[in-house]
Order: sequence, then C-alpha cells, then structure tokens
Amino acid sequence: MMDETQTLAILNENYAFDFEKLEFLRDSGCLAYAAYAEGVKYFLRITKPLFFETSAKSLDIHMFLQEHDFSVPKIMRTKAGFPYVQVEGTEGNCFLVVYEFVEGEEVDPVLDAEHIGAFVGKLHHVMQDYPGELVKRDKHYYIDHYMEQMRAKQYGKVEEFVSYGEALWERVKDLPRGYCHGDLYWGNILKTPDGRFYLLDFDTSCEGISLYDPALICNMTDFFELEEDGYQKTKEVYERFLPEYLKYHSMSEAEIEAFYDVIALYHFALQATIIEIFGLDCVDHAFLDRQLNWLYKWQEQCVRNGSLTAP
Repeated sequence: MMDETQTLAILNENYAFDFEKLEFLRDSGCLAYAAYAEGVKYFLRITKPLFFETSAKSLDIHMFLQEHDFSVPKIMRTKAGFPYVQVEGTEGNCFLVVYEFVEGEEVDPVLDAEHIGAFVGKLHHVMQDYPGELVKRDKHYYIDHYMEQMRAKQYGKVEEFVSYGEALWERVKDLPRGYCHGDLYWGNILKTPDGRFYLLDFDTSCEGISLYDPALICNMTDFFELEEDGYQKTKEVYERFLPEYLKYHSMSEAEIEAFYDVIALYHFALQATIIEIFGLDCVDHAFLDRQLNWLYKWQEQCVRNGSLTAP
C-alpha cells in the first residue's frame, strides 16, 4: 500500500484542495484517515484490493443516495468530477474516496427508536428506485454457509443447528425481498450533536430479506450471552420503531410478525461472515455450543411471549 507521502501526492494531484497531512484512524475492511486541507478536516477512505469490486458497488449506492438527498456523508468530487480516485498497484486496484467529516456518535435505539424507524423507512423507500444490480442473498447466505463451516470444523452438534435452521428458514423463506443494507448495527448510523442522522458503509448492501435491517437495528440482545430480558428490551424498541418506519415504507403482516425469527437468522448469517473473514480457527466447539444455546434460549423466550409457536 501507499505511504503517507504518496497518498498526499495523489490527493493533491486529483483534488482542488491543498492537503497537508493525514491522521490514521483505523484499519478494517479499508484504511481510514482524517485528511486535513486548508484548515478543513475530511474523511479519507482507502479501499483494499481484495474488496475492490464490493467497494465499487458500495460507492455507487452511496452516490445514488447522495444525489437523492438521503442523509449520507457527502463525497467530495475530484477535479475531473469523479467521486473517487482509482489507483493501480502491484497487489491490485484500490479507490481513494474523500468525504466530508461528520462529527457524531453511534445512535442509541433506546433513545432514538422513533427517529431511526423513520430514517430506515426512508432508506428503503428511496432505494426502491435504485437502478443498479444488487447481490442477491438466498438460503445459502442466511443459513447453509454456516452449516458448511461447522461441518468443515467437524462440530459434533451440527445437525442440531441444521434442524433449527431448516425450521427457521421455512418460516422466513417467503418474506418480501428488497434492498437491504445488511449491516445496520448502531455504529453504522451516526447522530450529530444537532440530532441529524447519517448512514455509513454500504459494503454489505444486497437484495435480500428487507426485514433484516429493522431486525438488526432494533436488536437489543447481546450476541454472545442472551439475557432474560433480551426479548422484552428488543420488543419495546421494535414497537416504537415500527409505526415511524411504516410512514415511509410498507410491511406485510407476515413481515411484522417474523421480526423475532429474523433476529435468529442474523445469528446464522453473521457468524458465517465472521468465520469467512477470520477463518475456521477463530471459533472453537465451546463457542459454537454457546451459540446453539443462545438460539435455544431465544426460541424459548419467543414461545413464552407468544411470537412463536412451540416447535
């Protein structure tokens, strides 16, 4: 990858700003920096060659939303009018993208459930008109990939996961499909001090189960250890979120009722993604046991509260 001097040279060649310095922020799916130019702080994102194609689609969605006045951090265009600089390297191509720097904190659904409901409803409404092609997510993504990983891990209770997953999929397989952000956890919605929301990170956007987004942002359970009040806390946020969401985007009755099943589905899909990124050795059999127990406890809570019939 480029060093700071090379990066600054590329920025100053392509943008109508005089960039003076970079401040490293983090290294995740991309490299993130604060970039300073003429007394203004910007956000610089450098994609990694491994995620080049994903990043291209993510940028296209971001620009679509920006052009349709949805609240996303503004992408600053280059002198040539492009939303990014494409750089070729020995390890592959990458993008340099400069955004306005948004000062804010991740949202708190307990405090902001109604506002978040309206925000996500508007997102799904606007994205109905997105002209680009989205990756389609099906049963393999949501359920089967995790089963394949556990078989590769030679996990002894994989058939219990399979049984749970098949029953779960039967209940959600006919839910409406549409745009799905795919990673709508609290940290991907920023709230500024003046109360404005900004949506971040479109790398996991897809055509999938639209209810997945509301389920993720309203989910008040701990991913690793399910507390006894996990269901009730989640229910309270969802009941405040939903009326505001429905003002902008419709949901069928089946979708509304399937909310709790989609939270279980999230445990299959997210765990598969984590293992895909970090490898089979990032989990052990004891961890998988705890995840299976989480699902059983969630099922018990759902049955007890009337949102699921006992299997």
